[in-house]
Amino acid sequence: MSKRAKTEAQLKSIKAIFFDAGGTLIHLDTALICDLLKGELGSGPPHDNFRRGQHLAMLKVAQLVAEGAGSTDKLKAQFYSTLLLTRRPCARAFQQAVECVLKLAHAEMLWRKADESTGSTLKKLKDRGLILGVVSNSDGRVESALEQAGLASYFDFFIDSFLVGVEKPDPAIFRIAIERAQIVAGQAAYVGDLYSVDVVGARGAGLLPILYDPYDLNREADCIRIRMLDELMEKI
Repeated sequence: MSKRAKTEAQLKSIKAIFFDAGGTLIHLDTALICDLLKGELGSGPPHDNFRRGQHLAMLKVAQLVAEGAGSTDKLKAQFYSTLLLTRRPCARAFQQAVECVLKLAHAEMLWRKADESTGSTLKKLKDRGLILGVVSNSDGRVESALEQAGLASYFDFFIDSFLVGVEKPDPAIFRIAIERAQIVAGQAAYVGDLYSVDVVGARGAGLLPILYDPYDLNREADCIRIRMLDELMEKI
């Protein structure tokens, strides 16, 4: 059976869809971060293209994860450093900005904003009878973040790496979701925004990977790609 035929066959048997959280379902509270930096430093990064900067920073972190480098705190610092560096600040202001945002990120969950269409897409998938779950590399706060974003009620369960003791791309975290959904691996799809973390991990566990790629940054990826979550309605 060809790879395409295998993918199409797996699509027809899907009973559950698991999602990544940060960068896929929920995004940074841009307004809060910009207002914080403005208050602390006298100026903040412009709001335009902040979302794209978020995805570029996530790609950098994914590269480090794939290389097996860095603790969670180090990866978080790298993420915000990469994100804020896209605003081209001076060296002193840059370091102050990173420290300021890291302090806020420790105090409260900054990944808590969802696009308007996300809730309606999840509802449509739920209405089709699909089991919906979240599988996230997080710090124990992913369910709370989704509650703040108004999305928690659509999901049957949440798998937070901090709470289960294993992180993507380790296939073991996806197997926990499979067991929770009471299905076999081939009956589940996983939607995430990082190839080396989400696609590689999900595929390793036997799930059908779907790459959320809103800025078309992964054109050579050997998997299903979507630019908007509502495209799932056409795929599954």
